[in-house]
Amino acid sequence: MEEDIQWSLDQLDQLIKDSHDYKQKALLMGVKDLLLEQEKRTEQIQGQLDGTLWSPNDWGS
Repeated sequence: MEEDIQWSLDQLDQLIKDSHDYKQKALLMGVKDLLLEQEKRTEQIQGQLDGTLWSPNDWGS
């Protein structure tokens, strides 16, 4: 995981911990889930791209 993503997750965790408002906590937790999902999808698409670049069958004509 990239350093900036980890920093963002740490900041969100601290904000969630410090928040006393249910709606704010729910929003922050949703943002955290979204960030984690984006990171996962980024890793998946990078793997797919690497696989395509190294597979002559997928290069096309």
